[in-house]
Amino acid sequence: MTAQSIQIDNEKCRKDGICVNICPVGIFKGNIGEIPSVDEALATACIKCGHCSAACPTAAISIEGLAADKYQPYPAKIPSLPELRSLVLSRRSIREFKDEPVDLDLVKEILDLTRFCPTAKNTQLLRWVLVNGKEKVHEISAAVIDTFRSNEKMAPMVQAFDNGLDPINRGAPQLLLVCGPARYDWGPLDGAIYIANFELAAKAAGLGTCWAGFTTRGAAQASLVSEKIGLSNEEKVFGAFMLGYPKYDYCRVPPRKPVSLKIISN
Repeated sequence: MTAQSIQIDNEKCRKDGICVNICPVGIFKGNIGEIPSVDEALATACIKCGHCSAACPTAAISIEGLAADKYQPYPAKIPSLPELRSLVLSRRSIREFKDEPVDLDLVKEILDLTRFCPTAKNTQLLRWVLVNGKEKVHEISAAVIDTFRSNEKMAPMVQAFDNGLDPINRGAPQLLLVCGPARYDWGPLDGAIYIANFELAAKAAGLGTCWAGFTTRGAAQASLVSEKIGLSNEEKVFGAFMLGYPKYDYCRVPPRKPVSLKIISN
């Protein structure tokens, strides 16, 4: 990015200083009552988060690569805290699924929401892989089991799988994996944010999810899983979860440990 990549429409600008205060890397300079300028040196640090143009009341700022017609109206209604609490408390880790897979259009609709999750420095480097169908998911489970066969601690799990059970992905009809560049240090955290947000959206849509820790672990230990889903040597799995319609309903919310909080203040 250069200073020329960030344009301010002088006629639209209200000179309110919002962009100066809101830019995370301080690209804009100026005081209230002045049309801000763009710092030549700092413009190269722009992460294209869109904060400046999203907050500008008159849409006076345009950024190369962030077309004005791609911006969406800010949601008119935000869920209240009690509503969000109900959603969070109703989320459960689902390990028993109905046989029917989730319609792909619905999966894509929820995945579309994850595009707006925060990522480190707005890198947006991660991508999704959907394993669609119970048989295909079972193949991934088999690949994970094969990576565990030489591990004595995993012997009960291997035996259970060989006896016809699936302790890896629980017979789920679908499996979603979030992947990205193997050398991307923030991959595990970005992936966890993606999955956590998907889980809540899935619950709102009546779906069930469960983190597939063994699949993620198996993919990290050997190339079998990565080969099954078509990853290159430069990519890795940062997280995975099972997806489907819950077979059972839940009636109560189990207790959890109290919040552990340390407050540091003046």
